[in-house]
Amino acid sequence: MRLLVAFLLALPLAAQVQVYTSQGDLLGPSVNLGNAAARDSTEFRFRAVNAGAEAVALQTVAVNGAGFSLGTPFLPVTLGAGQAYEFSVRFAPTGEGSYSASLTVNSFTTLLRATAVPGPSLFLTLGGQTTELTASSLQVNVAVGQSLTVAFSLGNPNAAPIVLNEISITGAGFAVDAPAAPVTIRPGETVPIPVRITAGAEGDTSGLLVIGPRRFNIIASVFRPQLAPPQIVLGNVLPRNGQQLKIRLQLDQPALGPGSGTLRATFTGATEDAAIVFPNGTREVKFDVAAGSRDATFDGAIETVLQTGTTVGTLRLDATTETGVTTWTYRFDRGAVVVDEAVARRNGSNLEIEITGFDNTREVGSLNFRFFDRAGAPLGGVITTTPADQFRTYFAQSNLGGVFKLRAVFPVTGDATIVGSVLIEIANQVGRTDLQRLSFP
Repeated sequence: MRLLVAFLLALPLAAQVQVYTSQGDLLGPSVNLGNAAARDSTEFRFRAVNAGAEAVALQTVAVNGAGFSLGTPFLPVTLGAGQAYEFSVRFAPTGEGSYSASLTVNSFTTLLRATAVPGPSLFLTLGGQTTELTASSLQVNVAVGQSLTVAFSLGNPNAAPIVLNEISITGAGFAVDAPAAPVTIRPGETVPIPVRITAGAEGDTSGLLVIGPRRFNIIASVFRPQLAPPQIVLGNVLPRNGQQLKIRLQLDQPALGPGSGTLRATFTGATEDAAIVFPNGTREVKFDVAAGSRDATFDGAIETVLQTGTTVGTLRLDATTETGVTTWTYRFDRGAVVVDEAVARRNGSNLEIEITGFDNTREVGSLNFRFFDRAGAPLGGVITTTPADQFRTYFAQSNLGGVFKLRAVFPVTGDATIVGSVLIEIANQVGRTDLQRLSFP
């Protein structure tokens, strides 16, 4: 009676451990693992699950058969109700043919069967050099946002044609460009099967490349590339005051991935010049570089402009990224007065002249006016004025650099209509600027 009770108690303990494939299929008395390439090493994963309500001790995991091996299991281990223990069996046939082995998990035994068949060779072409892959995994580095194509190809090292019923790849961001199956590869023939990897977020991701009986794990290590500081390229031949300076930023090499940075302008002079700004009204703009591009863009435009101001001083541009900075500097030297617009008009018996321009020295010293009649003959001599004090007072109160607008009024005694034109000279300490003759309407 005791033996019977002991036997009855042993049955549920043995039945507690069930073995499944990695795909979740419950193993029976035998399992067909399918085809594997001869001389390849293929790993098959299993799970031993405690299907009972009580804890069970996993004492034995063993495999016995030519071509099959098992890693050293960490046993014994106690499995609680519903807990699983994962292990793998490696199949490494030495040649073509049928193979079998017994797999024992505690008191459960099943027969593992597999067939070693001819397999194709897998080649990788990189940098003009082609290498056969012998390992079952390959790691590549891919930048975030980059689409990388890995140049794989298949070859047939066997004496007879190989028929491949499947060429596929699984894994997010992985795609293979292969002929539709079945694919026949004749001895010595090469078939390209490029694999494209589209990188998403940082980290490691993997794809399983299936080529008939062969399996290759491709691990993509996705990294965020750091953008190198771009070179500063000017669109204007020679910068000068009072212009919009065209600026482009360009990398020495195409960017591996998208990036961004800032372009900052700094001005050092005897006085501040508020006119020195980018189109956004500040002295700093953001730029972006797309993956694969050498050119930076500013809100989608390939160049930006900077108003150079109208003051003597040094302009500095800094293009900064997370890896460094490139710098360009230019000195705006003292120059003669620049006139942007000059207008002559009549106002009753007065002759009025308006001049708009800038003096980067902020030191206008003299103005000369010479009037002519309608026939072009001079009317009297040169009228000279020295408005240095007025300009000095004006510039002391102005934050517009060297910009000024001058209005000169000449009352005329007698017939003002005989005056036809005027020549104007405006000078500072650097030199004299002669205006074109202005006609009075």
